[in-house]
Amino acid sequence: MKHRILSIIALFFAVSSLCAQDADEIIANYFENTGSIDNWKNLKSMKIAAVMNQGEMQFDVIIYQKRENYQRTEIQFQGKTIIQAYDGETGWMINPLTGSDTPQKLPPEMVQEMKDQKFESDLLDYKEKGHSVELEGTEEVEGTETYKLKLTKENGDVEYYFFDTEYYVPIMQRKVAKVGPAKGQETETYVSDYQEVGEFMMPFFIDARINGQSVQKITFKEYSLNEEMDDSMFLMPEASGGSEE
Repeated sequence: MKHRILSIIALFFAVSSLCAQDADEIIANYFENTGSIDNWKNLKSMKIAAVMNQGEMQFDVIIYQKRENYQRTEIQFQGKTIIQAYDGETGWMINPLTGSDTPQKLPPEMVQEMKDQKFESDLLDYKEKGHSVELEGTEEVEGTETYKLKLTKENGDVEYYFFDTEYYVPIMQRKVAKVGPAKGQETETYVSDYQEVGEFMMPFFIDARINGQSVQKITFKEYSLNEEMDDSMFLMPEASGGSEE
């Protein structure tokens, strides 16, 4: 009996090790097929021109991202520019549709969401970041066979990535929304239309869904990679800054 138990334990760890290795291989293939790990690590900034659709409304959008975790989004609507940004510590917004051009600090939960949206993929060097990854087998996503990977972040948040079994690119991501009207609900983001951008393969279409219903679609028009961006464009302008309430 003792030997049998030891054999079962040995088999368990062998299978666990195999799954971990398979997950690492899938991640390695993903980065290699979309630009190479070195190129992803050397990517310093990204500017994306896009069109966003929410219901019957359509907006022109420009997204700026820079290491380590600078973010700025500009949305054109009714002839005005709405700005939402994060400088690594402070999240802020200018929304002229409220009748004021005064920058306002974002609520803490929105700031935390922006803090969690790192410039560098959580899957890149995930072990060094304190995350863990498990391969949970395969699953069909809209007719495509995928590898299902479970990412557990250092803070306990869980996200699922679904990689095409042929090209090793993610075609869907699933997680629980932490802010906004969908807070607490499971959201799925479908990613498609991969195209060459310099040394990389980038998606040009995203469809975000809740309970199977599309709530937001984004069509990327142009990527500009490693463009010089001054840190000041992400800083909250000095004004009567509002509160984080």
